[in-house]
Amino acid sequence: MNHTFTIFGSTGDLTYRKLLPALFNMSVLDELGDQFKIVAIGRKPYSREQYIETFRQGIKDFARLTYSENAFEKFIRHVDYYQMDLSNENDYLGLNDYYEKHGCRNHVFYFAVAPKFFLPISIGLKHIAYAYESKVIIEKPFGETIEKGKELNQKLEKHFHDYNIFHIDHYLGKEMVQNIQTIRFKNALFKHAWNHEMIENVQISAFEKGGIGNRGAYYDENGALKDMVQNHLFQVLSILAAEESEDQHKAQLEVLKHLKPLKENDLVLGQYEGYLQEKDVCENSKTETYAALTCMIDNERWQGVPFYIRTGKNLSKREITVVIQFKAMDGVKGNVLLIRIQPTEGVYFQFNIKKPGSKDEIETVQMDFCQSCLEINRINTPEAYERLLKAAMNDDRDYFSTWDEIETSSRFIENIQRSEPYIYKVGSVGPKEADQLLKRNGHAWYEI
Repeated sequence: MNHTFTIFGSTGDLTYRKLLPALFNMSVLDELGDQFKIVAIGRKPYSREQYIETFRQGIKDFARLTYSENAFEKFIRHVDYYQMDLSNENDYLGLNDYYEKHGCRNHVFYFAVAPKFFLPISIGLKHIAYAYESKVIIEKPFGETIEKGKELNQKLEKHFHDYNIFHIDHYLGKEMVQNIQTIRFKNALFKHAWNHEMIENVQISAFEKGGIGNRGAYYDENGALKDMVQNHLFQVLSILAAEESEDQHKAQLEVLKHLKPLKENDLVLGQYEGYLQEKDVCENSKTETYAALTCMIDNERWQGVPFYIRTGKNLSKREITVVIQFKAMDGVKGNVLLIRIQPTEGVYFQFNIKKPGSKDEIETVQMDFCQSCLEINRINTPEAYERLLKAAMNDDRDYFSTWDEIETSSRFIENIQRSEPYIYKVGSVGPKEADQLLKRNGHAWYEI
């Protein structure tokens, strides 16, 4: 079925770096049909030709598949630019006329804008034929507070069928995040050891090398806890900890509902040097650019197992990893399973053997599978936004957060008593105080 894909916020970084490159890849692979249409909505007075030139370099830089003039020309035949004011309800009457004139049907509306525009766009779209039956993809975070988010969600459901609202979390589209369940449930080695009897602790790390860039106004209102922990890393945690179920989102929700409230010494916040000089940041801001926390899950499977989370900006590297540290046996080091999510994708496993030539001396060895090191895998593995856009078009909700998950995660984060952020150096691994979260339990951050 050919779709009309409309992007509200078509001149922003998300569109240039993620959405259009993903759609270009899908076009090259003939996954969009012959008659699909991309309608880029914006306020800037671009002609169609001018708009196309604004994103040409983004396709070259960020598309997974190799850029060629032929592929680009084939893609842009389906792209048009439409200028309008997102907050002016009358402008949507003209948009509907445009859709009718060009025979646009099977709409997918992507809200690549700030949450304050969600409701004005939704109100405007009531003037679009068949809009209630259309699909709407909405970026998180969702509302400034959980109560505002809940109110906004209820209003959106008056304009669109709730089944057609897709809350996107691009982490759920990452190849190795999706691989977690296969690794866990399709290997007897791990399936029967995935519990408090065999696992010592779990570590989730998301390091970002850059700072906040031009996102100062947004970031200073949210910080690392909302931007990363609530939005993305709690999703990873819930996938790691959930019971095997035909309703995976329900199983993940149960994990989130059983997170114990944080104690005073379960949280360390940080702020990188120079943050206060960033554009659009408040002069005396206490917003955290780094967060480390110890999470405990109050259920039978995970009694006593700490889940450590850390994330931050302007750190020493760009990397997302999950570490499963198994318990030591007979005084010998415990096994380690490392899942590399980004930028390298793969699985690393550390285990014990007898040292060759000795009688009883033990040494550790490793098996290391680098999925993204193989060219064939890089070519054949969709980027997260490719996978998610295709899933939405095909009514596949497996890769999208439910409202209940969003609400539960948000309430947990809003109830945290924030402490004063420690200042850390740019290019470091964050404030040294984060090490104390693990040391209290006799643990340490795992490093290869």
